[in-house]
Amino acid sequence: IMHHAMINAGAIIGVNTIINSKAVIEHDARVGSHCHISTSAVVNGDCIIEDNCFIGSNAVIGHGVTVKANTIIGAGSVVLKNLESGFYAGNPATKKN
Repeated sequence: IMHHAMINAGAIIGVNTIINSKAVIEHDARVGSHCHISTSAVVNGDCIIEDNCFIGSNAVIGHGVTVKANTIIGAGSVVLKNLESGFYAGNPATKKN
């Protein structure tokens, strides 16, 4: 957990996970093991980020969203619905090849 990161009440963080500078993990969110939540990313309340995910800088994961294991979310992306494994980017985030 890096400088100025915030982990709110009831959040659960797995092993070997990086919560980078100024990232926010809101209430009751769950972040799996071997994840990287990049600089200033926001994981809102009640989200589930499964194992082996990378959330890019300044990305926002909307309230209650589930991100499946082995997913990459590009910098600045906005995720408002549940995601299957893959690479996503944009606002709103869409799957890329």
